[in-house]
Amino acid sequence: MHSPPVLFNCCFFLFFFIPFSQKSDYPNGIPECGTDALRFALCAYTSQGRDINLDVNRILGYRHFCNKLWNATKFAIRVLGEDFKPVAKAQLCGSESLADRWILSRLSLAVQLCDSGFRSYDFPAITTAIYSFWLYELCDVYLECLKPVFAGSDVAAMSVSRNTLYTCLDAGLRLLSPLMPFVSEELFQRLPRRSAQAPPSICVTPYPEASEFCWRSEETDRNMEFIMTIIRTIRSLRADYNLTKTKADCYLQCLDAETVAVVKQYSPYIQTLSSSQTVNTLQSGEPPAGCAVAIASDKCTVHLLLKGLIDAEKEISKLSVKRGELQKQLEKLAERMGKADYRDKVPQKVQEGDAEKMKQSETELQKVEEAVENFKRML
Repeated sequence: MHSPPVLFNCCFFLFFFIPFSQKSDYPNGIPECGTDALRFALCAYTSQGRDINLDVNRILGYRHFCNKLWNATKFAIRVLGEDFKPVAKAQLCGSESLADRWILSRLSLAVQLCDSGFRSYDFPAITTAIYSFWLYELCDVYLECLKPVFAGSDVAAMSVSRNTLYTCLDAGLRLLSPLMPFVSEELFQRLPRRSAQAPPSICVTPYPEASEFCWRSEETDRNMEFIMTIIRTIRSLRADYNLTKTKADCYLQCLDAETVAVVKQYSPYIQTLSSSQTVNTLQSGEPPAGCAVAIASDKCTVHLLLKGLIDAEKEISKLSVKRGELQKQLEKLAERMGKADYRDKVPQKVQEGDAEKMKQSETELQKVEEAVENFKRML
């Protein structure tokens, strides 16, 4: 199967207009965006019908996406090295790291979504799947996780990561080719081939099929999403205290042993992606005094050691606001669940959801109150 039939002729004959406000925004005309960015934008717009209210800034965003593709591939080619020769077939070797298995799982999902999108002519779903994979998963997470690997001395780990990275680049560019043919061809020509019989151009290279990329792992995806929630929470704390260069010690207080086990597995990635000095997991012990506190979820609370760098009174004020919000949520839930006809009229699934929300909010409120007491002891 080669590149799927793409109805781009139809896309370009769709009528679109530029709002009057954009004429004043761009008196000298719209900035150069490139054919690929325009093509990608038109595909993303097709869900609107035959009339497209074209936003030039969105096309500019896709132009920046093209730049991101270029820079990511440039970095990847550098770490692959001049002598790199990919394995003959994309497959698991059994020695993949957690990050390797996760990105291959996300690649498999992207291939499935693109295949489904082409079959149903759902072009916005295709652009979303490709954009999310390249930008939010490959560039923002996986490439950052690889930097310590290639800075280390584990030759075997480097070899496995190189092949995983090549698989992602090769398949990612093939997914992108029908929508951005020019930049994908340019980057594809810079990659080594798996064999001498490989097609000379990405235009005649088989489009990725779901049967070829069958490495989806919902458990891996779920664990990584939980870890990314923790990382985003640490980053938010760092931003709150303007820790742009300073690395602080991080203590993750977990609810149960299962959560501790998952966090310990992924702690090197947490340390890398959150710019932490160290990552320490706790279940029964207490973090040291002088930590900024943020709740990542009902199963994990983040403590960032900022002793001497923070204002304890400010922390108490922020947590008091959070406590008030949680108390209001609990009051609304209690009022709703306490109505006489609640159990008879509200569907069972909704009742279960409300009970889960109540439990999570109560857990978070308890942790907020504990954090307030901790900061009061610092005054």
